[in-house]
Amino acid sequence: MELKNINTFLRVAGLGSFTKAANELGYSQSTVTIQIKQLERELGFPLFDRIGKTISLTQKGEEFILYANEFVRLEDKLSSLSDAPDSVAGTLRIGVLESLFVWKTADLLPRFHSRYPEVKIEITSATGAALYRMLRQNEVDVIYLLDNLIYHKDCVRACASPVSLKFVAAPESPLCAEKNISLEEIARQPLILAERDAIYRRELDREAAVNGVELVPILEVDNIEVILRLLKRGMGVSFLPDYVIEESVKKGELSVLDVRCNAISLWSQIVCHKNKYVTPPMRSFTELIQSAAPTEA
Repeated sequence: MELKNINTFLRVAGLGSFTKAANELGYSQSTVTIQIKQLERELGFPLFDRIGKTISLTQKGEEFILYANEFVRLEDKLSSLSDAPDSVAGTLRIGVLESLFVWKTADLLPRFHSRYPEVKIEITSATGAALYRMLRQNEVDVIYLLDNLIYHKDCVRACASPVSLKFVAAPESPLCAEKNISLEEIARQPLILAERDAIYRRELDREAAVNGVELVPILEVDNIEVILRLLKRGMGVSFLPDYVIEESVKKGELSVLDVRCNAISLWSQIVCHKNKYVTPPMRSFTELIQSAAPTEA
């Protein structure tokens, strides 16, 4: 049983397409078809149901994924018996929420590169929904996102850390001297908020609705660095994750407002697909994120 055929099977299963697997692996579609047929002939059962132009794993195919990943795991161990990081090569594909990349991931990449100098890193930024889609289509190896602790039967959460969200403004804002500020008062301020599909914007809108308040921003921006720049110039009030504002608050460039509402928290999480073999670079990336996190779950 050839390992290249097993790797091809895992790619087809992950992408749900012979054509996409062929493009990713640099094969012709006919080569992928031949490799899968060879594997099915050796195993003695079909791996995929082929109906029209769509394919799906058979029950035996679902079961074989576990063994296929074990084959890959053993091959990986045999290829680097010394477990020396500099013997590990390949590509690590990370899908990440933009704010987590800028404020959490970027500073850790030199440490990762120092440990795995032969590993190429590919970073893709996207929203949470897009990241899950890319993970399921095997376009990335791991995703790092901000979300509630939601269970997905086809995904495994490698680690999670709590993230609190806060209202902030420039120190010269009159609101900084006030206590127990109501959401009604916040709604009267010039609000600069993230776009509506940002998870923390959705949580804020949900809390406002519970309190019978409508928050209408003067500006919606999909770039958090721009929001910070405007806040520091005294333009208005925003609602942001603690890791985004921490440094600016310490420097006295922004102040956290004392707002009367239910505490809103999310979780920064690293997630991989349940059928994905966890390579040493994937494991090391998770460990780096964990080492920088104040609390894990």
